Amino acid sequence: MEITEKERLMLVEKKDEIRKLTEAILELAKATKNKEIEIKKKVTGILSLLSTIASYSDSKNYRLEGVNQMANSIFAQLGMENYTLAELFLEAYCNMVNSIRFDFTKKSFRIVLPKIKNLNVGNITNK
Repeated sequence: MEITEKERLMLVEKKDEIRKLTEAILELAKATKNKEIEIKKKVTGILSLLSTIASYSDSKNYRLEGVNQMANSIFAQLGMENYTLAELFLEAYCNMVNSIRFDFTKKSFRIVLPKIKNLNVGNITNK
């Protein structure tokens, strides 16, 4: 499926929306422990944007499972006593989604996800 210039611009705008959401998440994470709902909404918003972006790509060239797993880990950590761990996961998640790259070709584009070999935070790991 060939992507038009207008669609390319839209995809770049979606990537900028993700950046803005991650900036808000990082500000909320440092502001207070009681912002869990707002953080969850923004993390979910990023997942939705990535899903929209991925729908324009060849389904063989992306795997968003790692991003979804990271979001689930964040949700599990929010509200727990050790909030520092949630902050570390949020920072890693924001860095990860901002590191996603688009490689445009004449016919379509590829989503290039960063490799997450080993996220190890304390006793929790993504192995």
